[in-house]
Amino acid sequence: MKTLTGIIFLFLMLQGLSYGQRNQLMPNPREIRYGRSLVPVKGITIGFENQPSAEDRFAARELSRILSKACGTEILIMESPEVSAFLVFERTGDPSPLPLPGEKTGKGSREYYEISIRESGIRLSSVSSAGLFYAVQTLRQMVEYHDGEAFLPEAGIADWPAYAYRGFMMDMSHTQLPKKEEIKRQLDFLAMWKANQYYFYSEASIELEGYPLLMADARFTRQEVREIIDYGRERHIDVIPNMELYGHLHDLFRLERYSDLAVIPHGGEFRPQDPRVAPLLEDWITQIAGLFPSPFFHIGFDETWLIHKEAEKLGIAAEELYLKMLNQTAEIVGRNGKTCMYYADMLQKFPSIISEVPRNTVAIAWHYFPKEKQEYEPLMNPFREEGIGLFVQPATINWFSVVPSFTTSFRNIPLLIEMGREYDAEGFILSGWTDDIQTMMRQSFPDLALGSSSAWQQEPVDIDRFFGTYASLLYGAEAAPAVERALTALMRAEDMIAKAVGAGGGTDVALFANPFTEERLRMIRDHGEELRQGRLEAENAQESLLEVLDQDNRFGTLSTFYYGAKTLDYIALKYLYAGEIHDFWKELEKDPENQELRRWFRMEISFKYHTRTSDLMDAITVLKDLFEKTWRDEYTDFRLGIGLGKYDQELGNWLNLQKSMERRVNFHKEDPFPSLEEYFR
Repeated sequence: MKTLTGIIFLFLMLQGLSYGQRNQLMPNPREIRYGRSLVPVKGITIGFENQPSAEDRFAARELSRILSKACGTEILIMESPEVSAFLVFERTGDPSPLPLPGEKTGKGSREYYEISIRESGIRLSSVSSAGLFYAVQTLRQMVEYHDGEAFLPEAGIADWPAYAYRGFMMDMSHTQLPKKEEIKRQLDFLAMWKANQYYFYSEASIELEGYPLLMADARFTRQEVREIIDYGRERHIDVIPNMELYGHLHDLFRLERYSDLAVIPHGGEFRPQDPRVAPLLEDWITQIAGLFPSPFFHIGFDETWLIHKEAEKLGIAAEELYLKMLNQTAEIVGRNGKTCMYYADMLQKFPSIISEVPRNTVAIAWHYFPKEKQEYEPLMNPFREEGIGLFVQPATINWFSVVPSFTTSFRNIPLLIEMGREYDAEGFILSGWTDDIQTMMRQSFPDLALGSSSAWQQEPVDIDRFFGTYASLLYGAEAAPAVERALTALMRAEDMIAKAVGAGGGTDVALFANPFTEERLRMIRDHGEELRQGRLEAENAQESLLEVLDQDNRFGTLSTFYYGAKTLDYIALKYLYAGEIHDFWKELEKDPENQELRRWFRMEISFKYHTRTSDLMDAITVLKDLFEKTWRDEYTDFRLGIGLGKYDQELGNWLNLQKSMERRVNFHKEDPFPSLEEYFR
């Protein structure tokens, strides 16, 4: 049967014919040729060439669900290989559901698959269950609709990934704590784009035996972690522990029992020479290694800012101290049967010690903003020269931003993937951080799709067509135009408003900042047009999203983007209004007894309704409710109160400003004229 599949594929390759306009696929398969025919989905039955594994059955159920929804009738699965079916799963090797160390790509590799779609039947072939699952994800995207009926085009496909490892790292520790169900939603989403790793970033957010007080209000139970691991495995995604075992451990050190283990009491970095450190690391690594079956273990080890201070106290070089701690921790990981992974930034800072790092480890080169290509050589080439495994890690740029900076990530992700290939990187990871209270990770889903797809396909993803392709594949042809318009407008709005407020931070910082400081008033004067154009784009995004909000799919991203559009709208309005309020205020200061000015000021600024201050109070109140709903969709309630408190403070500032200004309408000439900055706390 393997030979037959190859013959069919070759026939279609040679035929090289196309029929009509085919769906744009993402990631795009390596080799694809279309024939002339269309195969109706209705009436298809699914079966197996040989005895199916649990993973094969799961992939078949996924395909049945997809095709049943497409044609409106149930697509049956024939469990026994003896029963013939129209669509056949053919696995020629062991299930091999997850990536292992030493994974390779190419024809015949574990993730390689073929699809043959003919009028006489459909065949999905791979050596592994993972390859069959990826074939299902491609077939999902190929369904076409003609006259209201679902079809699959006659085609032959051969496909395999560019990168053997394609992952996403989810931050569980900085601000928000995602719900277990949200992590599952992310795994579902990532599986659509053929990701195969999920890095569970935890500084102290996993239950550990012997540490009952450690993040007791915001952590995952061991049973929840096991459930997430099993859920990922079904979707051929290896869930990998991503710890921090040198720095970034304030959640441990803020407990008094462990506070003196830090370089600075209650700080964030271990004192490596303390005799209590090694047993603690041994305990944590052993517990986490036993909980996560993955063969990989990420120990973190980035941004150890105080290492020079500690090294100076010990009378040794900082790089010597770092190397000792790294090798000690990697050895513990190795004794637990895992491949040790770590961030590369400190080794890039101390390149002289790279040659002394164990060769059976993996360095993660994280670079979140584009560089000139020649700048990557000293950052990546030393690992290649020393034979140390290398992964590249860009990020979804969602910190200091209300809506992720897609303009930045759409440049950086393809660039870092290209540089990774040049320096023989084996894997790709996209960072997803929760640094800010406004971060809603669902807004980053386009970056997740772009990252996973770019790490799979050979050629770069077409960025100019990305939003359109993404919207069509995720939301369907009917909703796609409105979604594409909304995402494009959101990207422009974030860019314009961020440019306007950038002098004092990004859009996230600007949301709750005092707009009446000298710096921000100058910004308003210099960038008023960007604020206005940015607000127009935010309004465009809202209008487009309102067209399709009732069609929001199971990932719930459209409502989250609507929250982002409303927030950008508020930020631009806040600063535009602040500039106008300031101008009115200065006019009144010049002639404080002018009754006409007083009247206009009251009706435009300080009265209780239909004024600029009342508009802003209306807007922030609506926004607070939308923020709370959006947060609760993704995250637990931990730290939600902090976010809501910021909205309450913003409302209080505008209310105080309104009342204070209303009182000033009846001021006496001899009274000092206060600054607006003082009114707005």
